[in-house]
Order: sequence, then structure tokens, then C-alpha cells
Amino acid sequence: MRHPTPSLRITDIPQRILDVQVFLGLLVVFLQVVLNAGLACSQEVKSKGKAVPVAHANDNVLTDPERSPEAKQGGSALVGSGNCHPEQMPGYRQSRYDRIAWLVTHNAMSNRAEGWWFPNQSFGITRQLEDGVRGLMLDVHLIDGEPFLLHSSAMLGKTPLGTGLAEIEAFMQKHTDVIVTVILECYVPAAKVRDAFEKAGLLSRLHHQTDGNPWPGIDDMIADDKRLVVFTDSGGGEWRGYHDVWKFCQETHYSVKRVENFNFKRNRGNSSNSLFILNHFLTRPVAGLGLAMQANASSVLKPRIEGCEKATMRFPNFVVVDFYECGDTPALLADFNLETLGKQKGDLLDHADRSDATLKK
Repeated sequence: MRHPTPSLRITDIPQRILDVQVFLGLLVVFLQVVLNAGLACSQEVKSKGKAVPVAHANDNVLTDPERSPEAKQGGSALVGSGNCHPEQMPGYRQSRYDRIAWLVTHNAMSNRAEGWWFPNQSFGITRQLEDGVRGLMLDVHLIDGEPFLLHSSAMLGKTPLGTGLAEIEAFMQKHTDVIVTVILECYVPAAKVRDAFEKAGLLSRLHHQTDGNPWPGIDDMIADDKRLVVFTDSGGGEWRGYHDVWKFCQETHYSVKRVENFNFKRNRGNSSNSLFILNHFLTRPVAGLGLAMQANASSVLKPRIEGCEKATMRFPNFVVVDFYECGDTPALLADFNLETLGKQKGDLLDHADRSDATLKK
């Protein structure tokens, strides 16, 4: 039996328009990804004196030829990246939380290894932490009343917030000297986020920072097992250890399309805020390995890290990147931190010498 074609109601028009806009938006994204892939394949980025082909948007290879592209989640640290873990650096325990440049992954949950579409990272949270990443930017949304990690749309990938937090807890339990920072873009009530942290066993590890007080020393955070610092852009301050990110941090802009557009202009957060987020990733209109190779190249990232404090009067506390394994990112952060820690040790020795000389007078 043939059914008559239903007539279009006026109330259906907005939804039809929205459906067309979504379709066209996805089509544009797809075409742009294909274009980026083609451009990236024809480029080369010099890394450590060697010409390294730029990976394109659908590659699953690392810049390090010694590392298998099939490296599994939770594998060993990056090969050839040097001493990239802050905990292994001399002077780490004697430093303060706000005097170390932490490697942070943008949209850390969105990764190729777990099948996310248009990912920002190659590997999942556990592998990122094992490779020396110490800061995770995570987007949290509600699905059927429960908090999930996802970016833009659940169709592109999703995982329960509790699953991601459980990975962080397992890593911190195994590595008792690491400090981890989580920065949330949150669309979920603070109470639900707290429940997820409690179920994951992370509440007891949360550091609580009081306004106006100096950030603690690394050794104190380890001794007290308050090694997890959490920031959020919504609901901050509603429970202990859940910090309003824009009361403590300021940032550079997060929407940059080309390398030449990187700058140090402040985007969000007051200029008096003590912590600085150095956003350093390209979006055109989505992330890609080819774009990450351009942004993370030593010639681009190194002057950004080294010039940040002079340009902004703020130390680059959080260096945020896509596809952290691309380019020289971990090694550049390690070199910068080693130099910083060396200066801090020199300052302490100089202060001790001056104090001793004063006492002898």
C-alpha cells in the first residue's frame, strides 16, 4: 500500500536547515582534511639536522623511524627523545609546580589509537602519560545524564569520563613521583564531575590552591600525595580542588591556522593570573599530523617556548600541542626544563653563599 508523502510542516524547517548545515559542515571538513593531506605529503620538515617527511592527516606513523606504528597503548617511552620525563631531571623535586614547563596534550581524549575521527593525538591517555605528557586537556559533556569525554560530537568518538580518570589513577598509583594536571572544558554539573573523580579514587590526590598563595614545591606535593591539579572552565570552586581555570591561568589564542600567525597575545584570563597556558597547535579547520609537524618543528616551537617569559612576563607553565610525538616536542621541553632547573639551582646556591657571607660578618 502506498502511503501519501507527508507534507513539510513549518516547525520542521529549522531542523531541516540544521541537518543541511551539519552535512555541509562535515563535507567541508572532509575536503579540507584531504587537501591538508595532499599538501603535507609534499612538504619536509627538518628535525635534528635530518629531513623528515611530514606525515599526512591519515598516516599512523611517528617521526621516529625506530618506533613501530603499531606500538600499542601503554608502550614504552618515545625512542630517541632523550630524557623527556620531568621526574628524571636533576632538580625536579627541588623545584615548584609553577616553575616547570609541563607538556600538555590538546583534546587528549581524541586519539587515533582508539578510533576517534579527526583526532588531535595519536595515542590514548595512558600512552601519553607514559611518554612524558603531564597535562591533559579534556572536554566533558553529558550523554543520557552521564559525563563523557568527547569533542564536538559523540559521532566522532566518546568515552566515559570515569574511564579516562581511571587511566590517570592507575598511572599515578604506579608512578608515585609524577605531578599531573587536568584542564577541563566542561559542560557537566560540578557535582557529577566530583562523583566521577571520587569513583576513580582521585579525590584524595587533589591539590587545593588558595588564592594569593604561592604554588607548592614538587617535593611537598609528592610527600603529601597531592599530585593532581584540576582546572575547569565551568563550576570551578564548587568543591575542594576544583579550580576555576580563569582565576589562576591566562592563555594565548587557541585558534591559529598558520605558523606565521602564532603570537603571545593574551586571549582569556587576567594578566595578573600566575599560570600561563601557551597554546601551540594549528587548526585548519581540524587538527592533523601534517599541521602538527609544522607547529612542532624545532624552528617554530623552540623560540615560542624560550621567548614566552620575555614577551609575557610569565613562565610557560603549560605547553599545549597536538600530536606531541611529532617534531622535537618532548626533547625541546626537556632541554628547556633542564636549563630552567639549572638556573634555579644556581640561584639557590648563590642565595646560600650570600646568606653565609652575611652571617660571617
